[in-house]
Amino acid sequence: MSRRLWLAVLVLTAATAAAEDASVPAALAAGDQAVSQFDLAKAVAAYQEAVALDPKSYDANWKLARMYSDKATLSTGNAGEQKKLCVEAERFAREAVRLNPDGFKGHVYLAIAVGKLALYEGGKRKVELSREVKAEAEKAIALNPKEDIAYHVLGIWNREMAELNWVLRKFAELFYGKFPPASLEQATTHLRKATELAPNVVAHHVELGITLADASQWSDADKELEHALSLPKAWVTDDHYKALAKQTLERVTPHLK
Repeated sequence: MSRRLWLAVLVLTAATAAAEDASVPAALAAGDQAVSQFDLAKAVAAYQEAVALDPKSYDANWKLARMYSDKATLSTGNAGEQKKLCVEAERFAREAVRLNPDGFKGHVYLAIAVGKLALYEGGKRKVELSREVKAEAEKAIALNPKEDIAYHVLGIWNREMAELNWVLRKFAELFYGKFPPASLEQATTHLRKATELAPNVVAHHVELGITLADASQWSDADKELEHALSLPKAWVTDDHYKALAKQTLERVTPHLK
């Protein structure tokens, strides 16, 4: 190959690589824009494109995991489809953690994906996954103490563990050595922390309201749920959580004086 031809090939290769690199940020930006417009399908497609262009993109992987988790939340009436979406969310979240073990977002969305996947598992497997949920959420907080979503996850973990039936408690002891110190009180503490760090996140207030209702703290539950309903929609799953808030209020209202 002549020197001139070699240089031409080199320039073309560099230009192609530069164009591909530029298209990844563009795809991520398109996904972010779609999220801000509550267009879940468009956001998924954009992040899928980013991953296809650069499978080693940490941001593309955790953002796609986040979208699959949200899609699972909004997919009702089809457990098989929901579980499939959770498996996809887990896959991309694990890849994000592998690519950047020190990135807290990867750990957060792995905790969420595994937690959602546990809903479709039974007995021993359900409890086994719960252990990873807690570990991943705690890793995220260790990396970023202001990560509100990680506190949200720990809050729900505490609530779910505190409300396990006797059989699942015995399974839990197999994996934890002894039953973990989970309680509705700890669940409330973590969820309150989430609301303090991100006061305008609807889901934080709804889950806190549900936890307070489970603890028979009816007045406080009512305040959190009503506050959630007063907040403007800011995320693609907010309508789902507001519907959940209204449903929970039906349980709370009869207990108010």
